[in-house]
Amino acid sequence: MINIRGAAQISVLLAFLFGGDSAPAVAAPTIIPGGANQTSGVSGNMSQVLFNGKLRIRGMSLREALPDEHYAHMSPPTAGQRAIILRLIVSNGTHHENHGYFNASLADVDGITITGNVLDEGWSLEPGAAARCAVGFNVPRDFVPTRIVLIQAAESHPRAFRIGIRPGDFPVAAPFPAASP
Repeated sequence: MINIRGAAQISVLLAFLFGGDSAPAVAAPTIIPGGANQTSGVSGNMSQVLFNGKLRIRGMSLREALPDEHYAHMSPPTAGQRAIILRLIVSNGTHHENHGYFNASLADVDGITITGNVLDEGWSLEPGAAARCAVGFNVPRDFVPTRIVLIQAAESHPRAFRIGIRPGDFPVAAPFPAASP
């Protein structure tokens, strides 16, 4: 003799196999943003103070590098490129000393990324102390970033900073010079 629970399970199984209306509803899979190796972190914009549990960043700015600025860790821009400098202040939000520097990337709306070059010596911060940081990027003249991603290098479990870039945050590219006749 088949009990009611067994009969219900069999009818659901048969309906599922043969595509009947009694098939159980299957929820659509949840799409998780990011890739398999995405680092956890915090998000904000350039005008905010952001804290990832260890480091606090503030005073962020993007500007075009001046023609006479030369950095040992960054090659000069080639034709069709421009050099952009990200400056920020990082402070130690822990009770122990923190050493490091940021690996930085700019990303556009299509997810195209450009990796930055650290322009300073990094930081060595006592609790509560702050330091200035600079990262340089050589970007195509028409590149319009929408996000900066900062991850502390050589940290065992880093938490990323994902910083949204608003239109007024990024310097407008000067037009290409007109060809001489």
